[in-house]
Amino acid sequence: MSDIEILEEKLLGNFYSRISIGDTFDLYFDSFWLISQNVISPDEEGLNRVISGYQPAKEAIDKEDIAKGIILTTTLRQKIAEVFLNSDLSLELSFENGVRLKFTTDTEIVDWQWAINENAQDPHIDCIVGVFEEGEIRHGNG
Repeated sequence: MSDIEILEEKLLGNFYSRISIGDTFDLYFDSFWLISQNVISPDEEGLNRVISGYQPAKEAIDKEDIAKGIILTTTLRQKIAEVFLNSDLSLELSFENGVRLKFTTDTEIVDWQWAINENAQDPHIDCIVGVFEEGEIRHGNG
């Protein structure tokens, strides 16, 4: 099975019902997690302008995660309509409500970028598919 076929089998038409935001972004599906060092959306810039006047947002430690958190909650229980694997192995998801998320592969000084695994912990354990080193996608515990 190809990389995109594995991703489509897991994600297409599926939805996540729980998220965790911290040092990583973790999205829980039926029996697996999509975990990532970073996630971006084209909606962030506009949303950041809207919330820039909110004083607690100005004082937040991880200001860049506020818009990301709002966007991730707008896609809770929204079915994934399209799955793309870009040439840099970043993963893009398009949801039925029109939101697009990109799980990037350019985070520096980490030993993994994004992965689908069974436990939302160490992506090297129970990995189904993921990007660890730049330009390399792995299947299984590889």
